[in-house]
Amino acid sequence: MSRAFVKEDDEEISSFRDDEKHSKKALEWLRLQEKKLDFLLNDPKGLAIESGKRARWIEEARAAIKTAREELGL
Repeated sequence: MSRAFVKEDDEEISSFRDDEKHSKKALEWLRLQEKKLDFLLNDPKGLAIESGKRARWIEEARAAIKTAREELGL
């Protein structure tokens, strides 16, 4: 086998690994945003946050969750 083919395979593997890392980070981000949203909606400390700030954070968390789910194909 020629070295050119091996190098191409290495590039494909590297690309696959990069995609895999990106997916893991996106999934971790999704979980964090879902946890944040749950805190803001259900936790007594989250409910105690000033209403305008809390509403903005809820909206931002929901948007981040939607974006992450679309990116991950969920």
